[in-house]
This record gives sequence, C-alpha cells and structure tokens, in this order.
Amino acid sequence: MVIDLWLEELSVTDEEYQYYWSLLGKNEQERALRFVQTKYRRDYVASHGKLRLILAKYLGTPPEKILFTIQSHGKPFVACDRSSGIRFNMAHSGDHMAVGISYANDIGVDIEVWTDRVDYCGIIAVCFSEEEIRFWLNLPNEQQQEFFFRLWTRKESFVKAVGLGLELEISRVETTLTGVSEFLSLPANCGMSGSWSLIDLELAHGLSGSITVHSRIAPRINYKSLL
Repeated sequence: MVIDLWLEELSVTDEEYQYYWSLLGKNEQERALRFVQTKYRRDYVASHGKLRLILAKYLGTPPEKILFTIQSHGKPFVACDRSSGIRFNMAHSGDHMAVGISYANDIGVDIEVWTDRVDYCGIIAVCFSEEEIRFWLNLPNEQQQEFFFRLWTRKESFVKAVGLGLELEISRVETTLTGVSEFLSLPANCGMSGSWSLIDLELAHGLSGSITVHSRIAPRINYKSLL
C-alpha cells in the first residue's frame, strides 16, 4: 500500500492568493473572511486552494467544482469519495501544510512546527499517559521538545484518522517510546492497536509529523509536491 503525501508551503504571492481564492466554494470564502488576522486568512485560502488542486489530480474534476461533505464530528470528505475510494486528510503548521491521500483506508495526518509557546506541562498532564510522562521527565532538557512534538503529532494523526474529535481520550492513545513507531494501546471504541499503522514523517529539522492509517500493513510514503 502506498500513501501519497503532498508537502506544500503556505506563503503565496498576491497573484497566487487571488487564484486560490477563485477556487474556493462560497462557504470557504465566507469562512476565510471571518479571520481577523491577515496571515491566518491567507493561510486558509492557500491551504484550501492547494488542497483542491491536489484532490483534482485524483478525482478528474476541476478543483473549483469539488464538493465537500462533513461527517458528524467535523472530518471532511469529498462528496463522491466513498465511491472513488479516495480518503484524505490535511494539516498545517507555521508556513507548512501536508495532505495525505489514501486510496481505500481512513487516514490522519498531523504536522507541527517546534515552538516554545506551548504549555508543555499542562498539555502533558492531560494528554499523555503516566508512562509517557515519566519518560518525558527523565529526558535531557534538550531532547524534551522533539519528543513532545513526536508524540503529539502521533496522537493528533490518530484522532484525525478515527474522526472522533474531542470525544476521544487522547491520553489513552499510547505508542512506542523508542524504536519503530507503533500503537501500543488505544481507547476501547477504536479497535485493536494492531489494526492501525503509524508512520513518523521525514521532515526538516524543527518540524515533526505523523501519519495514521487504518491498515495492519504499514504503507510506503510517496512524497509529492505541486511544484
């Protein structure tokens, strides 16, 4: 099994911004206008415009004609993707975005730029298991940030793959702390840990990412770009 992972930058020229704006549906344009800060509005338009261009390559549909539907917990699908088999998930952080495409299996993608503007202790206390907390506390200070974002993107990618949102108890999503990345324990309503594959992404220093796929067989990642 192969997963296509599209890695894109969110910084765009004014001309590119207008083009991506023209691809968006009315609901997307209305949502973009609700962003007060210019950067967030431009990032939203760029990411959703590029998402449409990427999906158009698989669906054979003009990007501006693609229709989306939202499941009960907010996870988006292409309106026709249940028949085409396409599954997708998008993530963005800083000036980076990623889109994972699967041909049959549910998928979740998360990327995070490392930053000190995070309440590490507060998040860990709520979202990490007792064993994960102990491991993090025993790490040298210079290794704690990287480890935090590695585990955080793993957990977030799983949450996005199952599409349960805030209903999921994220501290119960436990993965290996060293060695090959695998799920060790999951919430009871998410199936067996062995039925999900977890992949740590190979990204630039200071950027962590993970993909979760509903498959016992770990997929191969095919990195792609619109450029």
